[in-house]
Amino acid sequence: MGIIDFFKDTLGITPDADDIKAEIAKLGLNVQNFNVVITDGVATVTGLAVNRAEASKIVMAVGNTKGITKVDNQMRVPLSSLPAPPPTAAPTDDADADEEAVVFYPVEKGETLSGIAKRLYGDPNKYMKIFEANKPMLKDPDKIYPGQVLRVPPL
Repeated sequence: MGIIDFFKDTLGITPDADDIKAEIAKLGLNVQNFNVVITDGVATVTGLAVNRAEASKIVMAVGNTKGITKVDNQMRVPLSSLPAPPPTAAPTDDADADEEAVVFYPVEKGETLSGIAKRLYGDPNKYMKIFEANKPMLKDPDKIYPGQVLRVPPL
């Protein structure tokens, strides 16, 4: 939880909370009693997300909305999805990934997912890990834009 910055030009843009709620529903993100309140470009989000990874995706989707400069994440997650002692086996999917290690990466002009993967993972072929972590907001790994903020999970 906390406030996440989304630096971008938002002058003259007034986002609509109902449009954001509809977009979250359309994306199929798993959250109960989702609500968003927007004040001066800051979106405060509440609800019960199925896990921390899903909450993180909701924050990214809201923050990447035109007119939103910050997201105050006040969502809750079930206790069962909070970090446990270090597991003996590696996690099997992104929902189980350690959300504390997720990086929020602002896309700059000319960047690609493979370039970001090379920069952060040392391997451009790991771009699909970033793409998968940002589904369903991203529909195509070749369609990212400057100012967009992406979730980059640990390897």
